[in-house]
Amino acid sequence: MELRRTEISRSQIKSSEGEFLWELKNSYELSPKLSEQILITAKESLLREYHLKEGQIEITVIGIEERSGKLIEKMQKKKARLTIDNGLEDIESKKEYGRIGLRQIKIQRITEEAIEQEGVLSQEDISKYLSISLRTVKRDSRRIKQRGIEVITRGYLRTGAIKRYLESFTKVLLSQKRGITEIKDISGVTGISEGLVKQYTELIKESKRDKTRGENLKDLINRIR
Repeated sequence: MELRRTEISRSQIKSSEGEFLWELKNSYELSPKLSEQILITAKESLLREYHLKEGQIEITVIGIEERSGKLIEKMQKKKARLTIDNGLEDIESKKEYGRIGLRQIKIQRITEEAIEQEGVLSQEDISKYLSISLRTVKRDSRRIKQRGIEVITRGYLRTGAIKRYLESFTKVLLSQKRGITEIKDISGVTGISEGLVKQYTELIKESKRDKTRGENLKDLINRIR
């Protein structure tokens, strides 16, 4: 124990990361470079660099690029923050749209949040995290679709719709970032129908109102530049 403390002190590493690196190098005899790479991977996979807001949860979801047919344990996973309770905004939504309307807003919100973070929920996930029955999820998803809005879940992976959805969404997002704001103009440069562009712009507008989702949008832009 004294040897470990001495070594850490000598290298002036006074943090849990330093101790973790010391253990990898000395207890497991790994090279400094490999130890650092393991630390980076561990931080990305296990450590939070942000604080969850009240009403949010952090979960592990299947990556958006994964297709059905593989074992779950072999699929790429992503960390995602979901807003289960959005505080005052949800209270106002319940007043305006009622209990069922609020529930449908939550279904849309968490599925969109997952996609913005390159993950995708299943209908079973939605049922679990919103504490509602699977039957209710399916019924509400159909009603939302009747309004022209798709609830993108794992069931769409067979058709590749999720990837197309994300690609179209990012095209609209980048168009706005480059100063193209009119729906007709965005449609012209992206080749996406005006109706779908309008849906995406409304989604972007809603996301920007929320600090966490706004940060997700910034991360998405940085990844696709």
